[in-house]
Amino acid sequence: MLPKTIAARMTAALFIGILVAQLLGTLLWIEQLKSSERNRLVEVSQTMGSRIGQTVEFFGKLPKQYRHMVLDQLRDMGGTRFFVSVNKIYIDLEEINETEFSLLVRSNLQDSIFAQTGALKNMQIQFVDFENLKILSGDNLMVDLSPKWKRFALLEPGDSSPVAVVQFPIENEWMYLAAVIPEGNVMTGIEWLTNERIISLIAVSITVLMLTILFVRWIVSPYKLLANQADLLGKGRKLRQLPEQGSREMKTTIRAFNAMARRIQKFISEREQSYAAISHDLKTPLTRARLRVENLEDGEMKDNLIGDLDYLDTMVKGSLQVMTDGTIYENSKSIDLNDMLYVLTSKEKISGLPVSLDIKEKITIKGRPLAIERLFSNLINNALTYGEGVEISAEKLNGEIIIKIMDRGPGLSDEEKVNVFEPYYRLEHNISSNHSGLGLSIARNIVNIHGGEIELKDRQGGGLIVEVYFPS
Repeated sequence: MLPKTIAARMTAALFIGILVAQLLGTLLWIEQLKSSERNRLVEVSQTMGSRIGQTVEFFGKLPKQYRHMVLDQLRDMGGTRFFVSVNKIYIDLEEINETEFSLLVRSNLQDSIFAQTGALKNMQIQFVDFENLKILSGDNLMVDLSPKWKRFALLEPGDSSPVAVVQFPIENEWMYLAAVIPEGNVMTGIEWLTNERIISLIAVSITVLMLTILFVRWIVSPYKLLANQADLLGKGRKLRQLPEQGSREMKTTIRAFNAMARRIQKFISEREQSYAAISHDLKTPLTRARLRVENLEDGEMKDNLIGDLDYLDTMVKGSLQVMTDGTIYENSKSIDLNDMLYVLTSKEKISGLPVSLDIKEKITIKGRPLAIERLFSNLINNALTYGEGVEISAEKLNGEIIIKIMDRGPGLSDEEKVNVFEPYYRLEHNISSNHSGLGLSIARNIVNIHGGEIELKDRQGGGLIVEVYFPS
């Protein structure tokens, strides 16, 4: 699942990119190292094979009776390039595990020896750990011999390099040649990714990750500030001018946002002043008209006119509410939703109306108290008017606060669910009621100002569910 924030996505993308680059670089380094070792072993094995071939050619030309004598003299004079012996039997040796490099060395040794001597019948090439190297009759280990023997034979590797052993039959005897392969430890299998290198990779990755996080935070900090300011603007808060910082594109965006915010705030201020003037201008003649109607003697006409004036007064107040809600001059604070809904439902219960409240946990929201109270008062009144009863529940779920107002009324069609939020829209079966058709429009405005959402759903068994979502 992708990270939700741009900072997290940039960090993840950069880190994964760097990590992949590191892994590819490591793999390339390993392949280059393998290629280098492969070329070196080819050269070493060809040289060793050529020298073994020369030694084989030399001893092959010696009469049988002189071979042991020559070997003894060579050892007394300071040794040979190899440990050489002529044995009565073939010595069975414990070989190392076959690897790509051991196969390569074997092939090159064989080719070089054959190039020097021609094909040798039954020639055996084996690779043995120095500790397991058997010599002479096969009952002796090289490690058990005196240092003099090992020194003369140049068979003290000093590392884990294997020993190449060549054996082939010669006049009812077996020629035996052993030589350490210089820096041949790669033949036994090498740990390319050592603990030290793994630790180094991890350390580099952590360092890169920390630097990436710091870099991304620096890059996205203006975007975060801009997003916060845009959220506050959407909720009707007064904003300070953002400092123009960041990249050239970011500075241009911030400059445009500041200009937009100034225009919006100026418009809101002018609108508030206009609505205050409109409210005053409308209320004064309505008050005068009511006073004159009160002096009428015709009771029926008087009641009808007073009803019309009340309805007109309701329409004026409702219209102003739609345009000014949610109470722009009201400061936001923490609201105990449990207490507010308890008070609202208690008022209805006192009136004898069927109201139930189900909240199993403490729920608080940040908002404008009077606007939130008007919101739920409108929704409860609508449910009681059209649904003849209301059930209210609230819970926290997945980082949201969900409030449900449920009734058992006739419900709404899909078309009505869309239109009912429009100002002055009234349901056909209540067209004659004294309601202005502004309750849900006002409710939606209040919810939107607080960064929430409102949805209408059918209730199983008949009725309507109004769901209000607020950020937790």
